[in-house]
Amino acid sequence: MRHAPHTLPTPQRPIVQAAVALGLILPLAGCAARYPLDIPEAQWEAMTPTEQRQAREQQAALDRARAEQRAAEARAREEKAREARLALEVRRQEARPGERVQCVLEGELRRGSSWHAMTPAGIDAVSGMTVPVALTSRDGRRRQDAYATFDGQAVTLCRHERELARPGADCARLVGTQRDFARGLAGRVETERFVRGTLRCDLPLRTR
Repeated sequence: MRHAPHTLPTPQRPIVQAAVALGLILPLAGCAARYPLDIPEAQWEAMTPTEQRQAREQQAALDRARAEQRAAEARAREEKAREARLALEVRRQEARPGERVQCVLEGELRRGSSWHAMTPAGIDAVSGMTVPVALTSRDGRRRQDAYATFDGQAVTLCRHERELARPGADCARLVGTQRDFARGLAGRVETERFVRGTLRCDLPLRTR
């Protein structure tokens, strides 16, 4: 005689719904709710609707003030950068013979653990000033900000501005006499983790 197979009882719909709801709630259990003004949850729950509305309004006012402060700081940075660009251009125009040099860097740019061919980068440096230089890979996918100086005998290009005055920093340098630069000076530059290639420099033609 064959016996009917044993079957497990089917969960009732309310139980299934409760399990689903519990599954949705549990992942959120570890995320504490954040209330306006960082008010603790217990205190928030005890507040009246009017007090909660006032807290939200105060939080919104704080958020606006912070956004305005960030915007003001951004404007101040842009103004400072604009003034620096203007001062650099004035210094270039007022440079005496031998105080300004123009260079072209061709070669490769290091990003991460790989070297990448870079587009030729122009450097227009003048003694007494730090010049920002943008280095870009040929495919346009990688960019490196750099900084250059010229002291009359050496052109120095570093990845970070603070490295310019640090002996032994991983910077590219081309050194020569004023006569060398006047004739046009080119040399191979090699750094460990920054750039490598050829740096060609010349004193600009005098226009006055």
